[in-house]
Amino acid sequence: MAEAGRGTASTPDVEALPGTPSWFSVLHDSTFMFAAVCDTAGTLLSANRLSVEECGFDRREQLGRPLWTAGWWAGDPEVRDRIRAWCLEVAAGGEPVRTVTGFFLADGARRTADLTLQLVSEGAGAEYLLITGMDITDRLHSERVTAEARAAGMEASTLRQIATARARDLEVLRETEAKLSRALAITERVLANVADGIYGLDSEGRVEFLNPAASRLTGYRPEEQLGRDQHALVHARRADGSEYPREECPVWRALQTGRTVVADHETLWRSDGTPVPVEMVVVPTVEDGVHTGVVVSFRDLTDRLAAQRQAAELEALAARTAADRALSDRLQQSLLTPPPEPDHLQIAVRYSPAAHEAQVGGDWYDAFLQPDGATMLVIGDVVGHDSSAAAAMGQVRGLLRALAYAEENGPAATLTRVEHAARGLAVATLATAVLARIERHPDVPVSGRRLLRWSNAGHLPPILLAPDGTGTLLTSRPELMLGIDPDAPRSDQSVDLPDDHTLLLVTDGLVERRDIDLDAGIERLLDALRDLGATPLEELLDTVLARLVPEAGADDVAIVAVRAFPEDRPRPVEAGPNRLPPGVD
Repeated sequence: MAEAGRGTASTPDVEALPGTPSWFSVLHDSTFMFAAVCDTAGTLLSANRLSVEECGFDRREQLGRPLWTAGWWAGDPEVRDRIRAWCLEVAAGGEPVRTVTGFFLADGARRTADLTLQLVSEGAGAEYLLITGMDITDRLHSERVTAEARAAGMEASTLRQIATARARDLEVLRETEAKLSRALAITERVLANVADGIYGLDSEGRVEFLNPAASRLTGYRPEEQLGRDQHALVHARRADGSEYPREECPVWRALQTGRTVVADHETLWRSDGTPVPVEMVVVPTVEDGVHTGVVVSFRDLTDRLAAQRQAAELEALAARTAADRALSDRLQQSLLTPPPEPDHLQIAVRYSPAAHEAQVGGDWYDAFLQPDGATMLVIGDVVGHDSSAAAAMGQVRGLLRALAYAEENGPAATLTRVEHAARGLAVATLATAVLARIERHPDVPVSGRRLLRWSNAGHLPPILLAPDGTGTLLTSRPELMLGIDPDAPRSDQSVDLPDDHTLLLVTDGLVERRDIDLDAGIERLLDALRDLGATPLEELLDTVLARLVPEAGADDVAIVAVRAFPEDRPRPVEAGPNRLPPGVD
């Protein structure tokens, strides 16, 4: 890997075309991210196995053709045309494209991907189109399943209400049992409109009448049942197929005792040999004080039991998910330490976790002082949404914090050191990050002027907010995220940090929404800041969150904000007291 990022990779015909950058080999065996690289004309030079073989394509048929004619887009001309337009726009120097789009497997199955197109370069040399993405079809499906789970919960609640109502109905039925007699046999016209099955049995358990529902639920025609022993015909076996003695049958108990019997878990057997789970109410009939038989009412429980099983499975899944989420949240919260408060700089932070139903993310922030008194700021986001992402976030944050503490060569050099250390320590993860340093102008040590230096590894650009509400995106040429190529070129950017200005570093959970693209989300953020340039810093962050994320969304949100105060005046009261680590003046 010593030569990664320079020259071209060794590219067998089945893996890559000549001209493929060597650093792309890092992505070739990725199992969670699609990756492809093209020249600036859009010609596909290479793609990793996940995006070619795992999608069912023949690599030799895909390489060497324009990206937009590759098999991923063959099923939809509109998608193909959009891919072509994005490629040409980014290759001409346009901003990177982040979008959600459909794509196709070789068998024609349509899937959905979260796709990014960006222009990358090898130092001052060749430029390439890097296309990365993740298949989010299953994640969208999980969101739908979550919604269905909520609906199932509501259905379970409705079933409980029905059960309560059913119990009340049974009580009413018991109160009226003395009034029942053979003359109470419901007419055929009324019985035909009852969904529950109803039998009238004589004192020996033989069928005297049945309604259409009883015939439909058992599969026996009325003429096949009338005069027959109802227990022997449809009730002689238990659910497991074993013999069900007549003496244990609730119908027979009611016949023998003259008392109403309620049985919640019984099984009737259809004429085709299949079982039907039922709940049953057996009410004795009385004529002139003599028990002459019973009326049996039964209800098919197949759908209800299936709903109960599904509800139990979903409840167990929710409990396991909640336990995993709680563990990840505790890990994440333990790493989000309070920031220092150096004199005449106020630092405020916010971390808002995703909705309880969403997966945990890998967002983090950090703020600390270097030995020379300079203030270091970090914002980052590890790729992935699970407990592994949270654990990887902790490792990357620890490495960056330790290496940045004493680094004197600037943020870009620190990020490179972090990447090399991560590779050496087998910390294999992808992450975006911005590392920033607020320091004095070296040539004007007594003027109080501050300099902001930063390096951006594939993250959202910082925002510099003026007191009048004007927001400036501190953009720079796109550079690779952490974890792809430790020798990728990285650069420092710098700008003055004037008094009363506010610097904001944010993660994409603040601006991304399913119904808008990333650029529109950033514009929403700038709009939300326009009247907050002079608002106290803590209030500013609370207001921005209330405007953009009024409820927990599908992703975590992290924000670091710094406001510079004039050094020739006391520190404002709303900024609170100084908080410095031991040994720093």
